[in-house]
Amino acid sequence: MSTHIDVALILWNPDVIDMVSLLLENRNLKSSGIEPCQEVENIEYWLAALNPSVVVFDLRPPYDTSAAVVRRLSDRFLDRAFVFTCADPQLAIKVAPWLSCHPILRKPYEPDEIGRIVKRLVNHAKKCLPQEYPITREESAGYGLNARSQSAHIQ
Repeated sequence: MSTHIDVALILWNPDVIDMVSLLLENRNLKSSGIEPCQEVENIEYWLAALNPSVVVFDLRPPYDTSAAVVRRLSDRFLDRAFVFTCADPQLAIKVAPWLSCHPILRKPYEPDEIGRIVKRLVNHAKKCLPQEYPITREESAGYGLNARSQSAHIQ
């Protein structure tokens, strides 16, 4: 059984996870966060268990490695909206052009900007998607840890 949250935060710094969680809480959004230093399978399990509408992911150089992880997550969780943060969005998009289809915030980002974007995406998801029955790509063929800061592994 899954527990629904609005936003999953996959960010590199526990202090940033706490700051963004508080910011989202002030916008009446429920969030949970981990650092992306776990195996991708653990992040997938965590996302499946928490069932967020929106995933905020902090891209880290080398961007091809981070982009590969995010591609895997977005392919698995087709019904989730993704927002990215990174130091150099232009370089990240150069390495993985498909990232340009999602909001990408340059660090340091404005708290109000991330709050506004995430709130808009959560509201849109609530109107469009039946969150009680999330469908991943694998499940579609067959139809059918709650802490602000935990550790997970991206190489």
